[in-house]
Amino acid sequence: MSFVTGTTTAARTLLRTSSTIAAAQIHTGPSAAVTSACTAVSIRRIALTTTPGVRRSTVAAAAQVSGSRHTFSTSARHFQDQPNNKSEADNSGAGELATRELPLSPYGGRFGVPEQPMSTKSIAQAQANNGRRSPFSKAKEGVKNKVHDWTDEKKNLEKRKELLHDFQSGYFAEFSELSKTGSKLWKATSNMINADKALYMPNIIGTSLKTSEPVELVDLLRGKISLMAISGTRFGEEHTESYMTPFLKRWPMTVANNSKVQLVELNIQENPLKAGLVRMMVPFVKKTIPEERHENYMLHYKSIKHLKDPLSMQNSYLGYVFLVDSNCKIRWGAHGPATEAEVKTLLEIVQKLSERGGR
Repeated sequence: MSFVTGTTTAARTLLRTSSTIAAAQIHTGPSAAVTSACTAVSIRRIALTTTPGVRRSTVAAAAQVSGSRHTFSTSARHFQDQPNNKSEADNSGAGELATRELPLSPYGGRFGVPEQPMSTKSIAQAQANNGRRSPFSKAKEGVKNKVHDWTDEKKNLEKRKELLHDFQSGYFAEFSELSKTGSKLWKATSNMINADKALYMPNIIGTSLKTSEPVELVDLLRGKISLMAISGTRFGEEHTESYMTPFLKRWPMTVANNSKVQLVELNIQENPLKAGLVRMMVPFVKKTIPEERHENYMLHYKSIKHLKDPLSMQNSYLGYVFLVDSNCKIRWGAHGPATEAEVKTLLEIVQKLSERGGR
């Protein structure tokens, strides 16, 4: 009996709702606002006078009769305006991302550090030439430098700022950034950076994939034209492969690498847990990487956060490539999936450098 009564009441209320909507649409003035207001009042009345079993169907029918663009919530008793077509909002967001103007990398499109890199052997030899010191004097100087760092207000503020930056920009923050900015954070230059304005690739000490012994990046780069590929994730490896594939077709690697043009790969694992897993998977990495690339493949298991800004490596998930000349200067750089224009620029610059003897 209650169901029949509720249904009858709902039907009567539905007829009153349609009549009210029709009268509101004939009324002069802002018809859309009046229609929405009348519809809301009527549907709230339906929600209060009908039984829960009939409420949902009655509200849906009233909304369908009104032809309104609004969605209603009977539990919260409120409504909010939403787009007619979901694809309109999606297309507008995609359009903003497509038309977003990418900036140049830091230093006006340049990369690297201003200091010329030196290997640890060269540094040790330079210190030996300056005169040998006793172990006591070295320890005394080390303690003195640490005390100076603890009492230096400027260095403490810089350390605090660095820790805050590490806390705010973790792996999850970098991953969420990709959904907003995509795989391109800055645009690559369309030509080669002049030698007098180019900066140096910093020296990084890693582990050789071939010998599992420590190797220094400067020793691999000096005297050759190198396409250096840096990645730390499978997502980034796909990016670097889009540059390496056309490069290796033109300048293939051999086991006895006597060519002046080479490929150097750097696998960076900053997370200690992930670094431990990669250490255990080195035999598997050797099987997946061609043998002719083992000698120039480096694994680095420490953080390089002090080099991310100079190299414009803001996101660890992306892959980065740098073209380094025979003097360890970075003449061009790119990141993310390669475009046709970037591949063309890369091959042209390598050809020019090879004709000039690497400079």
